[in-house]
Amino acid sequence: MLLATLDHESFFHAVMATIPSSILILDERLAVLTVNHNFLEKSRGSLSSTLGRRLHEIFPAAFQDTALDQQIREVIVTERTLHRQRMTYRAPGVPLRIYSYSICPLQLRGGSRGAILVMDDVTDLLRLGEEVRRTQLHLASIVESAGDLIISTDPTGAIMTWNTAAEKATGYTHVEMRGTRLAHHIEEPQNLEVEACFRGIAEIDDQHSVEWPMRCRNGDSIPVSWRLSRMTGHIGEVTGVVVVGRNLVEQRAMEAQMHQGEKLAALGMVIGGIAHEIRNPLGVSSAAAQLMKHRITSPALLEECIGKVIGGIDRASLVVESLLRFARPGPITETTKVNVVDMLKNALMFASGEAAAGTTVDWRLPSLDDPLYAEGVQNLLELVIINLILNAFQAMPNGGRLTIGVWRDNAEVVIEIGDTGPGIPVAHVSKIFDPFFTTQSDSRRSGLGLSVSHSIVRQHGGSVDVRTSGCGTSFVVRIPIAREAGGGVVTEEAC
Repeated sequence: MLLATLDHESFFHAVMATIPSSILILDERLAVLTVNHNFLEKSRGSLSSTLGRRLHEIFPAAFQDTALDQQIREVIVTERTLHRQRMTYRAPGVPLRIYSYSICPLQLRGGSRGAILVMDDVTDLLRLGEEVRRTQLHLASIVESAGDLIISTDPTGAIMTWNTAAEKATGYTHVEMRGTRLAHHIEEPQNLEVEACFRGIAEIDDQHSVEWPMRCRNGDSIPVSWRLSRMTGHIGEVTGVVVVGRNLVEQRAMEAQMHQGEKLAALGMVIGGIAHEIRNPLGVSSAAAQLMKHRITSPALLEECIGKVIGGIDRASLVVESLLRFARPGPITETTKVNVVDMLKNALMFASGEAAAGTTVDWRLPSLDDPLYAEGVQNLLELVIINLILNAFQAMPNGGRLTIGVWRDNAEVVIEIGDTGPGIPVAHVSKIFDPFFTTQSDSRRSGLGLSVSHSIVRQHGGSVDVRTSGCGTSFVVRIPIAREAGGGVVTEEAC
């Protein structure tokens, strides 16, 4: 009923006017019966100048070299529609244009036949499609050329794409992996983490990376650092997941090489430190032996030389023992009462050869009537003081004042070794007890002295603290006082 009320001619013209393609209706002579507004606009002609004219009269000369006329005649004769043909239009001074056209047979009034020619300028559309295609190829090339494993999955973790890097790393091809679940290729128990991750994929942190070892075709597994990113649709739903994996095999190998290099460097420093620590007592023993070689006649000097040889050998043995204690620290069980003042004097005598000219010693000792005794191993505690005194001498290469003080603080003996050097930089204070740390340019300085001393004091149940400023540095050693031993107190002076 609705169709009966329509004015068919008006309806026809309305449809022709709204269609965005160029439409021409032609008779058997290829004369134009009617055209739509789109064609007139494109051809810049008018309806009166177009109707009744032959096709070649209204088309530019560049179209006359095409097979369009012949194709229209064949459609009219055969009454077969010709779909989606392409025609290139090139004219001098005009950019290349590409048209897509279809020709449909048409029965006209009076039994005559004609055709409808529908044309679309697809130049921009094709160019856009070509750009899209190039972009897609470029993106695909990036994915395939990337050194990282790039995998895409559906929201459940089933693999959809698998790039070349993933094939090379695992030995599995894209065809083999497509449709399989990513978790099935991750070693246990991390595969359970993968499943849990995909179950909560909507809440995944795109910036969070995890390490899951991946199983390869040859049965090996490789360490891989993974990062998962969601792909979302237009309403925010998760449509897939991009999984990027960094193969850590080469990185692990490099880290192992660096670690090996660090161990060798540390070993070199240990060897240098041992050589330095032993060189001093051996030097004293050698000098004493040289005097004995000349058959000295003074019994006192001979006895002194013998004592130095024996003392040097004992000192070298002590260094080895202390290094072993540093390497394998443990509590000290066998201790004696150590006269702290005598220990300090012995340590200074041993280390005095390292003092620069002009160095003075400021003793701050308790009363001789009230000696202090510490609980410990004398040789080890003496080594601690030797290291601290040597450290003070190194801080005063042009001479200065060495302060040696000792006093009692409740159940502890407090020993202070101070110097008037430039002090320790604030950034280095927290590192000075670290093994091998040293700020000395002298290659003989291993950086072991303070760390060995710190270890020995800790084994005695004591502590070592450092105070430093622009006018010097003081090391304060606290060790347990010997049982049933008394002592005096000496006040501390500022530098």
